[in-house]
This record gives sequence, structure tokens and C-alpha cells, in this order.
Amino acid sequence: MPFREGESFRQGDEIAAIDCATYEAKLSLADAQVRRGERKVAALTVLDKKGATGKVDVDLAEIEVLAAKAEYSAAAADVSRCNIVAPFSGRIAELKIRRYQYVSAGEPMLDIVSDHDLEVELLAPSRWLSWLKPGATFAVRIDELNRDFPAVVTRTGARIDPVSQSIKIYARIDGDFPELIPGMSGLALIAPPESSVR
Repeated sequence: MPFREGESFRQGDEIAAIDCATYEAKLSLADAQVRRGERKVAALTVLDKKGATGKVDVDLAEIEVLAAKAEYSAAAADVSRCNIVAPFSGRIAELKIRRYQYVSAGEPMLDIVSDHDLEVELLAPSRWLSWLKPGATFAVRIDELNRDFPAVVTRTGARIDPVSQSIKIYARIDGDFPELIPGMSGLALIAPPESSVR
């Protein structure tokens, strides 16, 4: 684990690695089985042409090669997952394991978050849908920083809550602000246009 909690990484950085010896051994074994199978097919093809064996033997050997190639592909996929690279730039939110700890397949090792293209989620009165549309701009006052940041509406929710007559609005922070981190809370500063005020 080359990174600690809170540290930043770039897309493509190796953020974790597992011991790959067993997977590499399985890959070598699968490679040997493919080569052995291909030689067997070649030998049986020659024998078939000479009438020393039947077409069924050649067909069965070819099927064995296909099975060995499938095992090779599976082993290669396992080896490719030994070094875990960051799919995006961000930060380590939580390390769920420690160095040299045994992990089972599928067990989470760490939690990563993107600190770019942060999304804002808010509830707005459903009557605002007539003017609060994707592309609309507003400011968000972040409680933790006591500062305003620009935001742009990206989409609206798919359902209105009939009890509260509200709808989810999604926006993105407009700009790159390294001081912002996922999970911060705040207040959306949205002023309805004069024509929509009742």
C-alpha cells in the first residue's frame, strides 16, 4: 500500500498490489498446457493424414487446446489484477487492510474518492422545475469552510416527493478547488427569478 489515508494519487498510479506468485504459476501452467495441446494437435494431424489415427482424436485434441486457452485467459486476467491502478485521480478515503494482510477475493482493500468534478445534491421545491434546469448557475456556501463556491445544475431527479413537493437537483462545482472534499455540507444559494416568485 504505497499511499496512506488522506493522500492524493493520480489516475494510473498503483494504489495497491497483491502477491501474485500463485496466479503467475497458474498462468505458466496454463501456457504449458496450451503449448502441449497444440503440439498434440499437430502430431495427431500428421498421424491422421497417414491413416494412423482418426479425425475424432484430432477434434478432441483441438477441444483440449480451446479449454487450455480459456484457462490461460482466466489466469492472465488474475495476473492483470495483481497491481491495482487508480481509475481516476483522487484521494485515499480509507484503508480497509494493512500491509501483508491476507485478503479474500472480492474483499474491499481501500476506499478512494475523486476530489475533482464534485457533485452537489440538494432538494428544491418542485415548482422550481419551470426555471431551474440543467445549465442554471448558483452558489453553494460550504459550512466547513464558510465560503461560497460556484455550481452548475447538471440534472434533475426523476421523481417528485408528493408529500414535501420537492425534487432532487444535482449540480457540479464549477472549477477546481482542492480545499473541497467529498462529504462536505452546505447551503445552496439560489434566487428564483422575479417572474416565478409568488
